[in-house]
Amino acid sequence: MRRLLVVFLLLGLAQAQPLRIAAAANLSPVLPELVAAYEAAHPGVQVGVSYGASGQLVEQIRRGAPFQVFLSASPDYVRHLAEGGVRVYAEAPFARSPLVLYVPSRLGIEPTGFDVLADPRVRRVVVANPAYAPFGKAALAALRRAGWYARVEAKLIFAANVSQAAQMTVQGADAGFLALSSALHPTLRQRGAYWRVPDDLYPPLLQVAAQLDPGPEAQSFVAFLSGDEARAILARHGYATP
Repeated sequence: MRRLLVVFLLLGLAQAQPLRIAAAANLSPVLPELVAAYEAAHPGVQVGVSYGASGQLVEQIRRGAPFQVFLSASPDYVRHLAEGGVRVYAEAPFARSPLVLYVPSRLGIEPTGFDVLADPRVRRVVVANPAYAPFGKAALAALRRAGWYARVEAKLIFAANVSQAAQMTVQGADAGFLALSSALHPTLRQRGAYWRVPDDLYPPLLQVAAQLDPGPEAQSFVAFLSGDEARAILARHGYATP
């Protein structure tokens, strides 16, 4: 009887292990709602999420971090995983994120284009680190394509990821290149305004879900992100269909 009890306890502990997800930082405003919807539809399944820049998460996974799903802000990083020897059982694009230029209202400037960056009141412009963050790469690509990079290079300061870029922008910087989902967050909407960077100025910021574990939970979550309920949630947070 005691052995049976131990077996049942061990089984319960095994079942209680959360589905471990590594997620690009730009998803932090929307992923809690997605996780809640998924857990409601899958009783007994718990989801644990770690956020970071896509490139940094790739390094963690390569070093053996036990994530079962990777939500990247670019398909390039999923490819880097596979090229580095990490098995990707399946991958699926599930959203596209617009890039915006956000300016805090304390500056008294309404952003209507890149010309806001020439205003003398704008001295520090936050960009996610392009070495790891797709949003940083997109911001620099847009500045270069629009002919503004040389004019603002001296003003650029770098954040670890796009979520930190949002924090730095509202806490003291003068402007920042952010994900639309961050700019739509109630706190940022109350404290500033944004201008949407034209889509043709930067490579698409395509969100991709990669299944890193053969189990049914990982497979189910990746499939959920492409379903109608998830897409409705993503749309409310500013994401477009891929």
